[in-house]
Amino acid sequence: MKTFINHYQTVQDLVAIEAKIASLTARKKEIHAQLKGYTVQGGKNFDVAGHGCTVQVRTHTRKNVDVAALKAKVSRQFLQAHTTEKEITTVSLKSHAASLTLALKGAA
Repeated sequence: MKTFINHYQTVQDLVAIEAKIASLTARKKEIHAQLKGYTVQGGKNFDVAGHGCTVQVRTHTRKNVDVAALKAKVSRQFLQAHTTEKEITTVSLKSHAASLTLALKGAA
């Protein structure tokens, strides 16, 4: 039978990485919330250029369907009656290199 005692440091490294990921994920959510709270002249859509990337903040409307109600009865009219819209804001990070590559492919 194999023993895993030799893998103690590997397990410790994994635990440390998971803790860092959790911490970074929490910080990322804070930053996203902060960016979503900003408004600029002309609306809530804006781009911010960073180190080799662009952060895009976009606000749009998304339709939501009441899935529980759908399970009971489905028809076109019922679907329309139970569909709601709400405004959501998304934050995405676009690499300048990827944008340049796409632009070059489109130009060719």
